[in-house]
This record gives sequence, C-alpha cells and structure tokens, in this order.
Amino acid sequence: MSPALTLRRAKPEPDDVVDEQTEDLLPVASATDQVVSTWSTRLATFGLFTCLALGPVGTAGAAYAILLNQQTTGPVATVAPVEDLSDERAAVGEFAQRVVTVWLTSTQDSPDALQALVKDAAVVTLSNVPFDVSDVDVAGITPGGVGTWSVLVAATVTDDSEQTARRYYQVPVRVDDAGALSALTLPAAVAAPVVVGGSTGAYRTHIAMNSPVADTVTQFLSAYLTGAGDVSRYVTPGSTILPVTPPPYTSVKLAELRSTTQLAEDGATPADGETAHVLASASAVVSQEQVAAVTYALGLTARAGRWEVTAIEPVPVASEDSGAVVAPGGEPSSGAPSTDATGEASPAPTP
Repeated sequence: MSPALTLRRAKPEPDDVVDEQTEDLLPVASATDQVVSTWSTRLATFGLFTCLALGPVGTAGAAYAILLNQQTTGPVATVAPVEDLSDERAAVGEFAQRVVTVWLTSTQDSPDALQALVKDAAVVTLSNVPFDVSDVDVAGITPGGVGTWSVLVAATVTDDSEQTARRYYQVPVRVDDAGALSALTLPAAVAAPVVVGGSTGAYRTHIAMNSPVADTVTQFLSAYLTGAGDVSRYVTPGSTILPVTPPPYTSVKLAELRSTTQLAEDGATPADGETAHVLASASAVVSQEQVAAVTYALGLTARAGRWEVTAIEPVPVASEDSGAVVAPGGEPSSGAPSTDATGEASPAPTP
C-alpha cells in the first residue's frame, strides 16, 4: 500500500510583527485631539479675517484685549510690612521719665547718676538742693530720625521757695543698634501743651429736668454709680452695660442735660426706634464733705414708649464748630448760644 500523502498548510506568519524602528516614531494624535486642533485653527482663521474686515477698529480692539489680559494676569504688587515700634516707644518713654526725675533730684554731690543717662551732654552745673518731684508722666512722644525720639515729660515740681507747679520738659532720646538708650541733651523746660475747648458744642439743646429723658438718665446714673436699683431696667435689651462695683458714690443728682437734637416735647411719648445723644452733668456724692462732678455722654433709644440707655459713649459727639484754644490756667472763650427745649436761644455762659 502506497503511503498516503498528507498535505499540510504552511503556518502563516503573525500579523502583529512590529518593526523595532516604529518605537521611535511620534505618537499619533487621537480623534479628540484632531477635532480640537481643527476647531482651534478655524477659530484663529475666523478671528484673523474678522479683524481684517473691521479694519483699524478691530485690530485696536484685539490689541486692547491682549493688553487687558496681560494686565489682569500680571504680578500683584506687594506692600512692605510696617515695622512695629511699640516696644521701643514704651522703653523710650520710661527712660525719659527717669532722666527728668534724676535730673531734678541730682545735686553737685551726686552727679554720676545723671551723667550716666546723658553721656554726650555736658553737665555744667547742678543744684545744691534737689527739687521735690512727683507724678512724673509721659505727655507725648514724637519719632524723629532713625533711632531718635522726642519725649514730652510732665512732672509736679516743688522748688526751694515752696512753689509747686505742673512742669513740662522736652527730652531727646537716642536708641542705638544694640537697643541702648541715652539722652542727647539735658531736659529742657517748655510751655505746657494748649487745651482745645468747646469739644461738647454739639449738645446745644437743653432738656428739662422733669422730662422722660431726664428721668431715665437720672435713674440710670443712680443705679450705675450708687447701686440703687437694677441697671438692666434702664438699658436697651442686649446691652452689656454693668454697674460700677463697688459703688463709688452714695447718691447722684442730675444738674444739667443737653441733647444734640430737638427731642419730643415734655411728656410726649417717643416713637419706637427713635435715638438721641445726650450729655449729662451731675453731682456724685461720696459724703457730706466730698462731692465729685461727673459728666456722661449717653446714647439713648426709645422702646415701648420710653427711653432706654443704649451705650455709654466713650467720646462725645464732635462739634462742627472750631473750639477755642485755652492755655493751662486760662479762661475759655464764651461758647455759642444753645437752645432750650422750646427751640429758643438761650444766652451763652459768661466767663
């Protein structure tokens, strides 16, 4: 028997043979990338033709848009931090007080303490008898150049003739790089700072002592300063005003009450939400022999037909009038006429 012939089909070569050189080819863009690129090209072309069609106006608009985009995305300017000199200011003030005290109490027999504070200043002569010094305080501090300050120091001084007065002294102080302090010169006596008068001129309308406003203020001050009554009864709900404890006075008598505006007539019920700013002057009694004059700037609000204290204002309402300048120990100029509760002008106070 002849052998059977077996036909075998040749094994096909695999279709996934990859040329090694294709590994170095750039990646082919995906369909999404091709669509985005196509639309970007179209939009750019459209924008170009639009600018050409509009002429100079379109070109200028495009340039402005590019410039605006650059400005909005540009770097943000930074502000240099402000140097905190509060610690140095406090140290300079304390040092100036010490310089004035040592200067007034030094004598020819003990100049070393003063010389140590004013190293570069010549101490020509000193007193044989020291001055009596008390109540030394800083009245003002002004920064000078780099590392220098001008300090105004106040002190109560009694001289050898038993004359006592409040004196003011100018002290220039230097702070070196190491933080050491020294006085550039000896203290110099200067005039006292002027006092500005007329600071409560905004309260022009006098309020009657038998008015609802005066009644609220009187009862509030009594509860606030003497402990007679509950303060919460006379203040606006939610107020944080608390009585002074322990009470410094035994009784309070309202002497004068003024307002910045014309309020409702005596006995009239105020409208809810109506506000008022008043200045109350009173006599606060400690004992039969000791009385203190007190003044309070109060903010009032009407609620449920009555006035309530909303706040003890730390600063009175400012007046638009310029105040008269008053030197220490001098007499202030007469104030402008004010109005009473009827709106009529009352005479100005006589000096």
